[in-house]
Amino acid sequence: LLEKGTLSEEKQKKYLGIIVSESTRLADMATKVLNLTKLENQEILTDIEKFNLSEQIRESVLLLEKKWEAKNLSFLAAFDEFYIEGNEEMLKHVWINLLDNAIKFSKDGASIYINIDEKDDIRVSIRDEGTGISEEELPYIFEKFYKSKLRQNAKGSGLGLAIARQICLKHDGTIQVESKVGEGT
Repeated sequence: LLEKGTLSEEKQKKYLGIIVSESTRLADMATKVLNLTKLENQEILTDIEKFNLSEQIRESVLLLEKKWEAKNLSFLAAFDEFYIEGNEEMLKHVWINLLDNAIKFSKDGASIYINIDEKDDIRVSIRDEGTGISEEELPYIFEKFYKSKLRQNAKGSGLGLAIARQICLKHDGTIQVESKVGEGT
């Protein structure tokens, strides 16, 4: 229809907007699939360095500022300065993914809690007051392309948590979830 030139200018803009939006979505999904495949096949973790984990998490929150401000969310953080050794770029991806999910599934005006502590290992906890995930669906959330039945219309490809899990495994770490429907994750 666009090639024939028979559409009004308004409809042309509308259809071009859809094409651009879908092209961007597909390109993003292809990039995520390639990144996940690369992670799954990567035997040795590279670019290991010591960095300030606490600062990285604060920066991740700031990167998502437009999203959480739009929903009038509050962040409550309780942690000291923690330094770890790892691939800084990969680990930043984990925090951004988890924080983005917490923002996406939180109700307007809710709070998101971030904690870092150290007992045997360093543990980062991100808790939201969102919609929660059913007990039946919890075992599947780290699988490629999995999207909860309640979240089918939410933006995303279902790859973020699969990638986050692979990054944690590459760092000899774990990622786990606790959630109740209506009470948050």
